[in-house]
Amino acid sequence: MSSIRVEDGYFTLFNIFHTDGPEAQKLLFDQWRSLPPAHTQPGLVSGNFHRGFDGASVVNYAQWESRAAYDAFMSEQATRGRLGSALAVSRLDSIACEVVHTWDPAPSISLDQPWYTVVVVVKSAPEDQAEVLKEMTFDPPELADTPGYVSHAVHRGLSGEHVVKYAQWRDEESFRAFVSRPQEPSPLDELSVEVELYFSEIEYIRERS
Repeated sequence: MSSIRVEDGYFTLFNIFHTDGPEAQKLLFDQWRSLPPAHTQPGLVSGNFHRGFDGASVVNYAQWESRAAYDAFMSEQATRGRLGSALAVSRLDSIACEVVHTWDPAPSISLDQPWYTVVVVVKSAPEDQAEVLKEMTFDPPELADTPGYVSHAVHRGLSGEHVVKYAQWRDEESFRAFVSRPQEPSPLDELSVEVELYFSEIEYIRERS
């Protein structure tokens, strides 16, 4: 089981693989399941691989002890070869982040609890990132009483262009009921932002133990 906590200070990546369908998703998961154990990779904490329900994405929520450990991994010839194979069946968006806020209790990622997972990627101009963060780290009091809500974590993109929320729900129906309620105007409506949502479920976890 992986946990998401501010105090861990991990270098975190949302690696979003865009695929053409379930067969490409399967090829990616087959490749990742064939990797050596996580404890053999210096600095790797966990890779948490989520299958997109629409067949068009796989999201890897990856945690590393440091940016240096990740850079060393990416410089390895074997890594470059595996990445080339993955990119033969997908397109990759990689967002480097740090965790800046979590719900209480903070999220945990477990195969025993395959929550309906919603990843919200907000892209903005760097000068607007602080305003986006302020809005996305505000937890309305009624959220605690929302049926089906589990937890969330908010991440600041290190490039200055992204804020990413990782949210967990018990099921899709609970999420859809929540977003269909009347919503108050958001300060984000006044900013020039791009928003992408990815709906998925955890399928494979690679972590050191």
